[in-house]
Amino acid sequence: MTRSVSRSRIGQVIGKRYEILSALGQGGQSEVYRARDQRDGDEVALKILKPGADSESTERMFREARAMASLHGTAALRVLDQGWSEDGAMCLVTELLVGQPLDEVLEVWEKSGKRLDVKTAVQIFDPVVRTLSRAHEVHIVHRDLKPANIFVLSDQRGVRLLDFGFAKFTQLRGLTAQGMIAGSPSYIAPEVWAGRRDTDHRVDVYGLGAVIFRCFAGIAPFTSKDLAMLLRDVTTAPRPSLVALRPDLPGAIDDWVLQTLTIDPNQRFQTVQASWRAFRSVVGE
Repeated sequence: MTRSVSRSRIGQVIGKRYEILSALGQGGQSEVYRARDQRDGDEVALKILKPGADSESTERMFREARAMASLHGTAALRVLDQGWSEDGAMCLVTELLVGQPLDEVLEVWEKSGKRLDVKTAVQIFDPVVRTLSRAHEVHIVHRDLKPANIFVLSDQRGVRLLDFGFAKFTQLRGLTAQGMIAGSPSYIAPEVWAGRRDTDHRVDVYGLGAVIFRCFAGIAPFTSKDLAMLLRDVTTAPRPSLVALRPDLPGAIDDWVLQTLTIDPNQRFQTVQASWRAFRSVVGE
């Protein structure tokens, strides 16, 4: 999420309750602000659709709110309220997070010559796995797992799983148009690249495995900047060796990589819990 956000909304009060204080960042179709709840004094985050956002973007925000509300009690970002601005933009009120997204945490570590250790990985990914497991139980597939969507809280309260904007409710009609790809290129499962319409929760098994690989290796499993080459590699190339990049890890970690990132979803670990249990067994946690 970039930091350049229009300041024109600062001072506005959304829903006669949430006073916008400052800009935090923006995504493709929305802007995020810090706001104060005038009813109880708490600070919150406000995600507001940009002017001119299409009906599909509004539907995605509705689904994002529904997904996160369905996952109350997990590490999913907590939704507090939703409403509309005076100019008709949909708004989502969530808890205000203090900390850093995982990609920024990794960048700081790597610049200092450090890499993610197993103990820290367990602390970060245990709640993510529990959240994804719960999502899959209620027929929600995240579809956009990446380090930027895992937020590490600064007050030792754990992590939050963010951005269910691409989430797929397996019992609702899809929003992604034919030929469009949902997700971030380096973490997209092979069957999504192949354009299969029958994708399911196993795309998150792949995505989680790709994120864990990147956290330990310092790079994603496949990294070509050319999308055609990236598609070719993800869908046809041999799976990369993690132990070659992290020789301090057990050699059996590459067997885990092979199964969690395998091309055929039927040969993949069938749940995120199974993949995570296998990972912890290999690394001795």
